[in-house]
Amino acid sequence: MHQTRKGKQWYFGMKVHIGADVNSGEVHSAEVTAANEADTKVLPEVAAGAATQIWKPLFV
Repeated sequence: MHQTRKGKQWYFGMKVHIGADVNSGEVHSAEVTAANEADTKVLPEVAAGAATQIWKPLFV
């Protein structure tokens, strides 16, 4: 776990990047990273070759 800042807000924790089939909803890959790691670093592992849609997650 790690902390990172976005604007003036601090976040502490981890992120989960999930690759899923759009039609069936079946999860085919998942990667867990520290909060400060860039999403683009894990995109190739999660995208699984035939990705046609990429959705950006929202902070909850």
